Amino acid sequence: MKVNRRKFLKTSIALSAAGVGLLESSVANAEWTAADFALGPLDATMKQLFKGKPIVETDKIDLNIPEIAENGALVPVSVTTSLKDIQGIAILVEQNPVPLAIQVELMPELEPFMSARLKMANTSFVFALVETEKICYSFKKKVKVTIGGCGG
Repeated sequence: MKVNRRKFLKTSIALSAAGVGLLESSVANAEWTAADFALGPLDATMKQLFKGKPIVETDKIDLNIPEIAENGALVPVSVTTSLKDIQGIAILVEQNPVPLAIQVELMPELEPFMSARLKMANTSFVFALVETEKICYSFKKKVKVTIGGCGG
């Protein structure tokens, strides 16, 4: 069978177009809303994020963050919880110009855990908020940011 250039190109284009559906990736894309990361006070940010859900303090959230941060530009933080049916975890830093530092949505199959590094402007309370369908739970811890790593 003799194949000329024109027939080869038509066949290639047809197969490529048909194969596009097979080659699409199902990669999860990050999506963020500018309003969530807007300048503003902590209370307004919490209302914006959780759309009026009640926020209840609990000790069932483990917020692992150093009490003294020698470098406010790089503060390690991790959050775990024993609460069930968690939809998301958020970290807010009270004294930062933009209080929302991290917001993570979780699938039901995942363990409620997240780990990251924060940037903190000043000594502040750091809030870990865990969201369920009807209620949000919070835990806070004070972190002292030192200048020059002197620890005082």
